Amino acid sequence: MQQVIILHNHIPQNAPEDVLDILRQAQWIEEILRQKGYSVTLLPYSLSALEQLDKNVVVFNLVDSAPGEEMLSYLVPGILESLKLKYTGCSLANLFLTTNKVLAKKLMAEHHLPTPAPYSKESEKGLYLIKPTAQDASVGLDEHCLVEHAEVQTMLKEKEAQIGCPCFAEQYIDGREFTVCMYGTRKDVHILPPYEWVFNEYGNRAKIITYDAKWTEQTFGYEHISAKYTHDEADKPLIHQLEVLAGACWKAFDLNGYARADFRIDGNNKPFILELNANPSFYGFYHLSKEWGFSFEQIIVSLVEQALTS
Repeated sequence: MQQVIILHNHIPQNAPEDVLDILRQAQWIEEILRQKGYSVTLLPYSLSALEQLDKNVVVFNLVDSAPGEEMLSYLVPGILESLKLKYTGCSLANLFLTTNKVLAKKLMAEHHLPTPAPYSKESEKGLYLIKPTAQDASVGLDEHCLVEHAEVQTMLKEKEAQIGCPCFAEQYIDGREFTVCMYGTRKDVHILPPYEWVFNEYGNRAKIITYDAKWTEQTFGYEHISAKYTHDEADKPLIHQLEVLAGACWKAFDLNGYARADFRIDGNNKPFILELNANPSFYGFYHLSKEWGFSFEQIIVSLVEQALTS
């Protein structure tokens, strides 16, 4: 019986909701793999524990960015490789590039992939969105991150002091938002149907998926943003364009494992790549499988099998 180690962050007492979610996903995937006949163990990350693992195990890597552990999300694959352990998901290089949004934007620009323009003193006037450079789960993102060009430098300093990490600013694209999930090998990627984040009854509010909108119940964003997994006939050309761009991202970043690409669509129906996420999160994959009739469980199994044969 193949042994799978589900590796995840330590979960401290009073952990924030995005960190608790790491453990929920670990337990969820544990149940799936047990039902598929694997021997499964959950393991909080520690170097000493990894050094003692049998080289025949597969590590299902769910170590993600968490307070005080931001570097682990990209360092863990390198540690696993140095220990000659087989693991699921993207490599150190993949995660280093995608978790640093400024580096990722530079690579997108080099490959002529459309992404919002970065802020500079000389850039055009308008609204800019301030984001942490290397945080995921929308950490630090709130309505106050959307500012006019003249206010960017002041607000950048304030936001960095508030959340304790570097930030950057890019042009705000006011429009629709989509996510594309994909998984596979460097040579063979499976691109799943894009889905839309719908901002219901937002009126004049800024259409931003903030930290609270993702994680804090009974907040406006949490209750008024919903995912739409079906496609309207009129959106078919746009959907195809998003799939092509997602595949181009996979190739440009030389990805292997699984990832998600987030897009904004402006008033001219032009897509812009907001970011590429290679950190582990499987909710989009799961809901797409329910809507489109494919097996989510088989995706999880295929990731283990890919690790075994790579």
